[in-house]
Formats: sequence, structure tokens, C-alpha cells
Amino acid sequence: MSNFEDESRTRRNYAEGREINQEAKEKAVEEQEKKMAARERAEQMLREVKSAKQQMQKIVANMQQVVKAVQAIRSQLQLAGNDIPSVDRDAVVLKGLQNKMMDLKSQLTDLRQALIVEEEKGLRENFPDWTDEAIGSEAVKRADQIIMTLGLDEV
Repeated sequence: MSNFEDESRTRRNYAEGREINQEAKEKAVEEQEKKMAARERAEQMLREVKSAKQQMQKIVANMQQVVKAVQAIRSQLQLAGNDIPSVDRDAVVLKGLQNKMMDLKSQLTDLRQALIVEEEKGLRENFPDWTDEAIGSEAVKRADQIIMTLGLDEV
């Protein structure tokens, strides 16, 4: 072989090596972006859940106050009847918030499952000699740890 061929092969190997390194870096960045996006979605969901819980608590407390006040007035006036329009409206809002909470909990379950899948992918790449069972249990543990860190385990 001539020096030219050796030099050409060396350049190709060097270029291929750089390309492989660049692809690995891009893949790592994409994985980080996916994890950050999932974390942001989880944090947004947590804020929505907390807000919905607070709204529900305020509505229930308000409904209880209104019912007591109306009952007191009715007893003073010696009136019968249990229909209170504002309480009925609050009950409708409360039902909507309960439905929203159920939807958010469902989304959280889906997000947890997606997080487990991503963790499994990462574990398979980093620990190719691990069994599927070991990868699965470790991925669940890591996903649950992330959810606990974000405070979503209380939802």
C-alpha cells in the first residue's frame, strides 16, 4: 500500500469517527430534551392539580357557608325548601373540577408510563448485560423517584 492510500484511509476513519461522535452527542441532547419536556409537562400538571384542589376546597367551603346561612334565614322566616341556586351552580363547577382532576390523573399515569419507557431505553443502552426484568424494575424505580421529586406522588 502506498502512503497516499494509508493517508486516505486514515482521513476516512477520522471523519467517520467524528461523525459517530457527533451523532452520539446529538442523540444525548435529544434524550435530555425529551426528559426535560416530560418533566415540564409533569410540573405543569402538578400546578393544575394543586390549583384544581384549591378551587374545589374553596367552593366546598363556600357552599357549606351558603347552605348554613340560607338554612338560618329560612328557619327565621319559617320557610320550607332546599333549592339554593348559587349552591347548585357551585355543585356544577365542582363536578367540572372533579372531572378535570380525573383527566389530570389519567395524564399523569400516561406520563409515568412514557417515563418508564424512556428510562428502559436508557438502561438498555447503558447496561446491555442486564436482564429485561432488572431493567424493568429499575426503570419503574427511577420513574417513581422522578415523580416523587416533583411532588406528583401526592396527586
